[in-house]
Amino acid sequence: MARIVYLSWPAGEIAGGIKAAFQHVELLRAAGHDAVVATPDGMPPRWFATDVPVERLEAVRRDDVLVFPENNPSLFARFATSAQRKLVFCQNPHYVFQGLAGRGSYADWGVSALLCPSRNVVDFAQRRFPGLRAFHTPFFVDTERFRPAAKAMQVACIPRKRTLEFGAIHDLVRAADPSLREVRWNALQGATEEQVARVLGESAVYLSLARLEAHSLAILEAMASGCIVAGFVGVPGGSDSSSAANGLWAAEDDVQGCAVRVVEALRLAAEGGPKRDAMVEAARVTAARWSRKASARALMDAWAEILPG
Repeated sequence: MARIVYLSWPAGEIAGGIKAAFQHVELLRAAGHDAVVATPDGMPPRWFATDVPVERLEAVRRDDVLVFPENNPSLFARFATSAQRKLVFCQNPHYVFQGLAGRGSYADWGVSALLCPSRNVVDFAQRRFPGLRAFHTPFFVDTERFRPAAKAMQVACIPRKRTLEFGAIHDLVRAADPSLREVRWNALQGATEEQVARVLGESAVYLSLARLEAHSLAILEAMASGCIVAGFVGVPGGSDSSSAANGLWAAEDDVQGCAVRVVEALRLAAEGGPKRDAMVEAARVTAARWSRKASARALMDAWAEILPG
């Protein structure tokens, strides 16, 4: 059986795409595949727990099957002339141009197929790379880690992709209602997965500051944690999981409208009752669809076609 190697940026970098690659390898190993992650430094991540083996790029073998991130041209160049079978884990279509580095297709790097975490990425891949097979391989939400705890009137958010908007929204919410000035805000910057899970579990509201994404794992983790989610979906045209029932969504880049939605979420959290409970339950049900079992099934189906037998 061929060994499967997911090539990655250094795993010490805090990025959802790195965690998703480790999820794939974890699921593959649980199913009996020989799978590892390879990075330039060979160091494991420190910001989330994993038992996935990590090795240096120099340890890649001639008969390995390689899975590239969509946005790292140096990795493509490093293995451009090697004979390994090559795939791309295309997690965000907005970053594809970075990995292509001016080439017309991933096929020019020797790639034969793409793994896609959401339906909109599958659609993109089929349009952009019609000669390459695209497989739907969704990530999963760890509901053992991300779950509700005792809630406080606190807004959690990850402002990395919208730091300017975060400041403006925070100001607008505080100005909208004097009673909201005492609400705590917890901006998660450089936090470990354990810290994020703890803060989401205790927060009444999650402000989504997603931007130009394919599908936000952070939103689903907030839903699983019992938060009222308000803010930006981050996906032009909507994501696989957003609906009017499970969140209070604002139009992309509408900062004032987003602040209105956060105020609505905070008031809903303070009032409680059936409306609040229905939204939190709809969010929980949504997050439950991205289960480990469903993710493993889709991933194994994809690899059964990629590596028959």
